[in-house]
Amino acid sequence: MMGRAHSLQRRMVAAFALFSMISALCFGALGVLFLYTVEDSFFARLLDQEAAHQRQAWQRDGRLAAPLRPFVTLHHGQAGFPADLARRLAAGARGTEVPGDAGRHYHLRHLQLDGAGPLVLVAEVGAELVVRPRLPFILAFLGLSALALLAASLGAGYWLARRASAPLRRLAGLVAQSAPERLPRGFASTFPDNEIGLLAQALDDALARIAGFIEREQHFTRDASHELRTPLAVIDGAAALLAQQALPERGAAQLARIRSAAAHMTQTVETLLSLAREETAAPAPAPCPPLALLPLIEAAVVQFAHLLDGKAVEVLVEVAPHETARVPGPVLAILLSNLVSNAFSHTHQGSIRIAREGAVLVVADSGPGIDPALRASIYESGVKGEHSSGFGLGLSIARRLGERFGIGLEIVSGAGGTRALLRLP
Repeated sequence: MMGRAHSLQRRMVAAFALFSMISALCFGALGVLFLYTVEDSFFARLLDQEAAHQRQAWQRDGRLAAPLRPFVTLHHGQAGFPADLARRLAAGARGTEVPGDAGRHYHLRHLQLDGAGPLVLVAEVGAELVVRPRLPFILAFLGLSALALLAASLGAGYWLARRASAPLRRLAGLVAQSAPERLPRGFASTFPDNEIGLLAQALDDALARIAGFIEREQHFTRDASHELRTPLAVIDGAAALLAQQALPERGAAQLARIRSAAAHMTQTVETLLSLAREETAAPAPAPCPPLALLPLIEAAVVQFAHLLDGKAVEVLVEVAPHETARVPGPVLAILLSNLVSNAFSHTHQGSIRIAREGAVLVVADSGPGIDPALRASIYESGVKGEHSSGFGLGLSIARRLGERFGIGLEIVSGAGGTRALLRLP
């Protein structure tokens, strides 16, 4: 399941919050810029009025008039400029707005009158400023407004995200709680007619196909169980009848092998049919009672002893009679049969050692080992060596069977032979 830190709901809320903060910052900056522009335009209009007043006085009386406002002064060139203004202009200040010292602020307007020489109107507006003295209050107000907008956006974003993602959560819960034998059907109509509805419809169609596949597999499992059990029962019954008759020693030995193989096949069919059923959602099986290992190992050795006929191979069983493990007997019998038969089939001389090493049951042989090109894929179905007479299913089945019952299987192969490790619980 996706972590909450990366959930769609959190991403939507974060997007709302980010959009709100960017919007608040942009509008705040535009608001401050607007206030500054309005204030500067006000002082520019005042200087325009002063310039018009001086032109009218010069045209009417031939002399300059006193400024209309007390904070405006008229200068010939830069003569008589306040000291801080003159210093700033000498330092390279340009434009019509120049900051002064001690809170003073100057606006300048150059004036050209015929015969009067260059004139400069200077307005010291430090006492008339509105925006700059109140800038801390304005910024604080804008900051609080941004926080309020952020809180409102988080609330609205959380509500909208929950509302938008609720159908997705419901769809995920519906699929997650579905058991293979009870897959939901026809649920797409309960979802809104949007992209989520399209996803629900696609899942509904897919689950319908899966349900059909599971039904076919169940029919096959049931039919295969019946069709395999019947001939095995016939073989076992016929062998039991033959065992009651007097047979030559060689025939009796072959009959014993047939009965052993039939019993092993019956056990294998039962286990594989159980493995084929979907049980991943079932609770863990109850602990098994202690199972003696030596009888199972000896049975596997006897069952496949014919594979060593004519070979100079020594079989060493280093398992004490009291050694036990808490595993299902049929399962361990299948695993041992698979590993022992592989070892007996591929070892032509040397030795085969079956030993208990702590929690690991080892089946080691001195055969040629597994082809290096196949070692990475030996647990896949259909993978087998060049000289193998099987179908390449044994290790795949053994691995799956071990995983189902908590038995680890590891194959280590090299030039000195192959070691099969069964990690018993």
